[in-house]
Order: sequence, then structure tokens, then C-alpha cells
Amino acid sequence: MIVTLLVIVGFTTLLVFGIFALVGITNIIFAVSIVVLINIVEWLFGPKLIDRMYHTREVKEGELQEVSDAIKRISQRAGIKEPKLVVADIDMPNAFAYGSPLTGSKVAVTRGLLRILNPDEVEAVLGHELGHLKHRDVQVMMVVSILPAILYYIAYIFMINSFFDQRNNSGVMVIIGIFAFLGYMVLSLLMLAFSRMRESYADFHSTQVVDNGARKLSSALAKLYIYGSITSKRKPKESKQAGTMRALFIVDPSSINADDLKALSGDEALEYVMNRKTTFTDKIEELLSTHPNIVKRINNLKKISQS
Repeated sequence: MIVTLLVIVGFTTLLVFGIFALVGITNIIFAVSIVVLINIVEWLFGPKLIDRMYHTREVKEGELQEVSDAIKRISQRAGIKEPKLVVADIDMPNAFAYGSPLTGSKVAVTRGLLRILNPDEVEAVLGHELGHLKHRDVQVMMVVSILPAILYYIAYIFMINSFFDQRNNSGVMVIIGIFAFLGYMVLSLLMLAFSRMRESYADFHSTQVVDNGARKLSSALAKLYIYGSITSKRKPKESKQAGTMRALFIVDPSSINADDLKALSGDEALEYVMNRKTTFTDKIEELLSTHPNIVKRINNLKKISQS
């Protein structure tokens, strides 16, 4: 979801600034104002676009009653208004919280998620997503994402204008552009770290509002990881990586059908994942990711359950 929104924000804003640069609009204050305005508009109307992209529909009365009851129960425990429950008609197992003042808060579960997780694990995932709503992470991450976007487009404008400068200031413009771009890169890394922190807070929230939440969420995360290893194994380009993954599990994860993951016990799923060693590549990938490393997340949940 975050990647999708960043692509939308980046493409539309880049298009606007490309037009501005061509017509000679270089006022930085004006440019920053446009960046902020675009992000606010996309925040307000983005949920409608998400609904279209992910084929979501609001759950009808009496449908997915167990999931609806869990949403209501968790909302009461969290002390927040109950969000709308929607189903995304996609196979990818996922859940996400989103919304705006125009659409209200929503929590989506995908068809794929309901396919591989049992009701207890779905409840723990909902506890995580409602944590995002309680902590207002949608709004917070929007504000945070504006900051690197501003620096990026300042760099973009100065670099473009340096090619058309008629007053011999191109060298200064290039230097400003480079520094702005470096600032953008640093802020982007900080934003990713901030996002990982918010995810950890949401994990903790699930342990507070769901009975035995740490154990249930650990099991859910493990099954999602196993599903990911199964699907990546089927990609020809990742066959080498899949062979490595096979050696790290007690049994070959490709032997597990996705439909059978729901019946897989939490202990078995956790054993699969916890046998995986964190490599240097994993650490680099985590640095560039919006979510903490899966082993780290499960270890943190284990500490919570033992405290």
C-alpha cells in the first residue's frame, strides 16, 4: 500500500513539476505549496482510488460475522470508533487500514488473507491494523512523507533550471540541487525507519487488545512469510534463492499448499521461520523497508508474551 501511494504521489507530482519547469515557474515557495496541496488532495481522495485499485467492497450485514465481531470487540478495547470492514478481492494475503475525513476509517482484509489464516490469527492482524488507526498513522505518515518530497522537487527544479540558466548561476544551482537530493535521501531513510517504528507500535497494540495477541500475531506473521516463500519459489528468476530458502526450513515450504496454511499449527509455522538466520542482506533489505525484519518482529512479540 505504501509503495502504491508513493508511486502515485511521485508520478503525479513529478508530472506537475515537469510542466512547471517547462513553462519557467521556479518559485520555491509556490513549488512547496503545490507539493503539500497534492499530498493533501491525494490523502482526502486516495481511499476512493484504493477501493478501485484493490476491488474492495463493504462487508454486508451477516457476512464474515466472526471478523466483524472481532473488529467491534477490538475497537471497544482500543477506545476508538469502529471502522468500516471491507474485503479486497485479491489473492495476495494482506490487511491494511486507510481512510480520510471524506470516507471515514476503513480496515481491509484480502481474500487471500482469509484463505490462509485461521480466525484467531485474523483477529490479531486486525488488532495490528486498528493500532494504526488509533495512532493516526495514516495522517502521521502523510505529513512525514511530504518532507522528503519537498526536498526531492527542490532538487529537481534546481537541476533542471541549471541547464537553462542565462546568468551563469548554473554551478550554484547544481550544488543546491545535489544538497537537496542528498537531504531527500537521508530523510527517506529516516522516514522508512519511522515507518518501521510505527509498525512495531501497531504490533504491540495487537498484544494489548487481543487475548494472547502476541502468540496469535506471531503465528499470522509466520504463515504470511511462508506463503511469501512459496510464491517466490514459483518465480523462475528466484529459483536460486528458493533453493537456499528450502535448506533453511525443517521441511520444504513448497510442499505446503497455500490452502493448507490455515490448518498449519502456529507452533509449526513459527518453527519454520525461526530456523531462518538473519543475513547481512536481510539487514540491508530491512534498512530499505517500511516493515521490520520478520524474525525481529516475532522475537519482539515473543519477549512481550513472556513478560
